[in-house]
Amino acid sequence: EPQRKVQSFNRFIYYSINALITIIAAYYIARLFWGSLRLITAYSIRDVILVIFSMILIDSISALRIKILFGPSIRYAEAFFLHLYGLILADVTPGRIGYAMILKKLAKISGKGLGEVFSKLIFINAVDTGVKLVMLALAIVFILNFISYGNYVVIVLVFGIISFGALIVSYYVLSKDNKLKKAIIRRFGGYEIIRDLLGYSVNGSTTNNIVVNILLSVLISISSLLSFYLFSRPFNYSFFEAFVVYVFVALSAGIPAGIGGIGVQEGTCVLLSSLLGKSYEGPVVAIVYRAFSMIWHSFGLAYVFLYEETA
Repeated sequence: EPQRKVQSFNRFIYYSINALITIIAAYYIARLFWGSLRLITAYSIRDVILVIFSMILIDSISALRIKILFGPSIRYAEAFFLHLYGLILADVTPGRIGYAMILKKLAKISGKGLGEVFSKLIFINAVDTGVKLVMLALAIVFILNFISYGNYVVIVLVFGIISFGALIVSYYVLSKDNKLKKAIIRRFGGYEIIRDLLGYSVNGSTTNNIVVNILLSVLISISSLLSFYLFSRPFNYSFFEAFVVYVFVALSAGIPAGIGGIGVQEGTCVLLSSLLGKSYEGPVVAIVYRAFSMIWHSFGLAYVFLYEETA
């Protein structure tokens, strides 16, 4: 009986603290939203709907990636809210390190070790960064005007097709018996390297499939780019102007300065926009992008009340 009272008291304290955090976050977000209200009036109803849809799409794909990586033990809806929960934690911690706070929850839900969960998160971040670096190279080419606009579009399309084709060919080569596969086995020893590359577990399932996860990272990056374009379009950004600004803003998010990268991402957005001749529009886009993102991520706080009891 005394132990039950202690557990009840601890649970009360835990939920009280989370409720307080929710109230503080809601107050902060409301102030941010109110301050940006005049700027948001530049958006039509259609613009707002498209922006909301794009944010839902990004995090739906991200939740699918978590579901694939951690298997059937985690439900898709739970993965979705847990991902959003990680994002709102990232928004209020230096260098966005707060997202790592969901590792313990993922380990408990999936039944995997904390080290394995951490390695999967590192894998996700590495793939995402690799995709962004490729986008950065394309953005630099555009900024420096090495080629004409039309040729640039052709190069981007061709590069995308070649990259996608290379992934498919790699998967096919490594999943079939052939000389290349045997050479890799001789060089590295055993089928483990092939299994790890393809993501096959002992029972033949495809969790941690590197090809699938690379494709999902590409989809997330493309969706994020389109979302940023929808944010900036009412302020007369062309698609490729939005592309250039987005790449640098996305990469700057990982710089360990400020809370949730606040100030770093906005400064990057303003600087790149100024280089593109949009010195007035840059600050507006930066503020609206931050406000909308934090408002959306705050829905992740629902995870505590929906799943914490059973997690």
